Amino acid sequence: MSNLGMGTQFDKSELQRLMKEQGIDNDPADRKKEKEANGSKALKIIGIIVALAYFAFIIAGRFLLPEDNVFLRSLDVFSEADKPNKALRIVGLIVMTLSISAVLRFIIRIMAESSRLTKRTGKAFIELLSNLIKYAAVLVMVMLVLNAFGVNAAALVAGLGVLSLIVGLGVTSLVEDIVAGIFIIGERLFDVGDIVVVDDFRGTIVSIGFRSTQIEDDGGDILILRNSSIESLVNMTNRASYAVCDITLGKDESYEHFEEVIKAADLHKLCERYPEIEKGPFCLGLSEITESGTKVVTFVAVCQENTKYWIQRIMNRELALLCESNGVQLGGDD
Repeated sequence: MSNLGMGTQFDKSELQRLMKEQGIDNDPADRKKEKEANGSKALKIIGIIVALAYFAFIIAGRFLLPEDNVFLRSLDVFSEADKPNKALRIVGLIVMTLSISAVLRFIIRIMAESSRLTKRTGKAFIELLSNLIKYAAVLVMVMLVLNAFGVNAAALVAGLGVLSLIVGLGVTSLVEDIVAGIFIIGERLFDVGDIVVVDDFRGTIVSIGFRSTQIEDDGGDILILRNSSIESLVNMTNRASYAVCDITLGKDESYEHFEEVIKAADLHKLCERYPEIEKGPFCLGLSEITESGTKVVTFVAVCQENTKYWIQRIMNRELALLCESNGVQLGGDD
C-alpha cells in the first residue's frame, strides 16, 4: 500500500507533456490522427490547385479566348451558353460550389481562433455553423447538377414533400437529436473542450454535431452519445476543482511535530512555483486514525479540472520531500 497518493488516475495532457519533454513519439492513436490529418491536408492542397487553375482559366479565357468558345462557356457557370457541354458544366458547378464553401469555412475557422468570439458564441456553435455550410453546399451542388441535366430541382423538391412527410414519421429520433443539439449549443450547456462526466465516463468534449456528441477520455477511448439521449452530465469545467492528497503518518509519529513542520514550510509558496495551483495547498487536518494507530492527514489545493491529477502528484512529491527532510515518519497499514 502506498503511503502517498490517491490512485493512478491521470490526465492525457499530463502524459503528452512528459512525452514531449523526453522527446518520445506520440502514441498510436495520435499517430493515426496525424496520418489522417496529413491525408486530409494533401486533398486540400489538390483542391486548392484545382480551384486556382479553374478560376485562372475562366478569368484569362474571357480576355484571350473568343466568346463562342464552347470549352470556356461550358466551364463558366455564369455564362449563358445555349447548349453547354454538360460534363464540363457539371465540373464547373462542382468546383464553384466547393470553392465558395471552402472559403466560407476558412473564414469561420479564422473567426474561431478569436478568443473573444468563441467566448461569446462557443466553439460548438462555430463548428456547427461550419458543418451547416458543408451540408448546404452539397445540397446546392446536387440541385445545380440536376438543373444542368434539365431536371427542375425545385419542382422535384416540392413533389417529394408528401414523401418526405411519410419518411419523416420514421426518423423521429433524427429530428429529436437535431433539436437537442440546437438546444445544447443555444443554451451553452457544454462546449468543445469542456471536461465532463457522464455516468462513470470522464472525458473531454471533442465534437458536438447535428446528431451526436463525442467525448474522449484520457485513454483515447471515445464515447458517442445521441444528443437526445443526454439527460444529465456533470460539467467539470465550469467550476473550480480540487486536488486532494492524503499523507499517512507512522503510528509513532507525533501529530504535533508534523503540524509544526507544515506551518514552518508555508505551503502557499507552491503557488509561486506552480501557477496551476490557484489557491492552497491547505491542510484540512486529521482525517482518520486507523486501527493500527497510523494517522491520515488530508491536503487540498484549488486548481482547474484539467490539471487536477498533475497538481495532486506535485503535492505528493513536495510533501514527501518535506517529510523526509524534517524526519517525519510516514507509515501505512501492514
